[in-house]
Amino acid sequence: MKIPEVYTEPIEMQEIHAIRLQIYEETKNMTPEQRLAQTKKEAQEMIDKYHLKIRRPAV
Repeated sequence: MKIPEVYTEPIEMQEIHAIRLQIYEETKNMTPEQRLAQTKKEAQEMIDKYHLKIRRPAV
């Protein structure tokens, strides 16, 4: 039987996993409506902070 090699993830992947875990912990008890409201709020803060011009698609 072949023993598998020990694999360590690159630092970047470890960082991504840590960020995803943090987001999960912050949102795990939220309703979908609360998560949507938080996402919209954070997006608007980013738009305001960096003075982004976002084009909305025509409906």
